[in-house]
Amino acid sequence: MRMTFDQRFDEERTRYGLRACCEDCAQFVPEDGSCAHRFPNREHRRAWWDALREGQDVVFCKDFESAA
Repeated sequence: MRMTFDQRFDEERTRYGLRACCEDCAQFVPEDGSCAHRFPNREHRRAWWDALREGQDVVFCKDFESAA
């Protein structure tokens, strides 16, 4: 799923502690930063989201599974 990044999304993801990046997913392989299902995950990583600017796409993984 894609949505457009804006200031409101950024504020709310911080305020509510949104967990939707690879690093928060049960399928994340920390040893090499990959996905256990072998999905391409560059746009799902926290560093990618932290670098987003107004108008760019936020990309949510279709198979996210909370690790917590």
